[in-house]
Amino acid sequence: AAIWHRTVILLKNVKKTLIMILRFLPLILCLVFMAIYLFSGREITAEGLMNYAPDNPWLAATFLILLYAFKSLTIFFPIIILNVLGGFLFEPLTAMLVNFIGVLVELSIPYWVGRLSGSGLAEKLKKKHPKLSELMNDNSNEFFKSFFLRVISCLPGDAVSMYFGARKVKFSTFLTGSFLGTLPGVVTATLLGMSITDPDSPMFWISVGFTVGISVISFLIYFFWKKAKKKTST
Repeated sequence: AAIWHRTVILLKNVKKTLIMILRFLPLILCLVFMAIYLFSGREITAEGLMNYAPDNPWLAATFLILLYAFKSLTIFFPIIILNVLGGFLFEPLTAMLVNFIGVLVELSIPYWVGRLSGSGLAEKLKKKHPKLSELMNDNSNEFFKSFFLRVISCLPGDAVSMYFGARKVKFSTFLTGSFLGTLPGVVTATLLGMSITDPDSPMFWISVGFTVGISVISFLIYFFWKKAKKKTST
């Protein structure tokens, strides 16, 4: 009986250790990828990534989606580069589809990193990003918050995904709201990639105009939202 009791205790301790490792493993992997990106000393551009893309369309699509997954673990890697790359590599409909799948992957991975890391990560992210604390302290529903934070684009997208995961917001709610919020930017950047080799074409300048317009609109939305909130609190 004593041996069985010690065995049960040992198994419980092993289980607790494994759970602890699994909780912090995603965060550790995230930090490792961040370090690789920051200390590589290389500037990642769409033109540079094109040199590594396979000629086979299926392999090229897989390559691009894997880049989206890698981007989700670096935080600082600019996603617009991948949107543009997708537009350059594929035909219009294929480019949109591959970029949409890539964005869904890029949104999902940091969400689950946050979810497995626990609620403590949410508080750390709020302290690191005061705007996140400010934006999440209203009474709007989680779908609107996930949508709104993507529309205004004033915070690192992967940090936002981690926060929603750490808060254990329903995954389908988070993913739907976030995807809809990023949709205009993804479509515009994809169109920019399709016309990037022909800067004199109308599509190129329309895409550039929409890209700048989205940035200006997101800033204005955040500015007026903050002003209205300040007025309400006063």
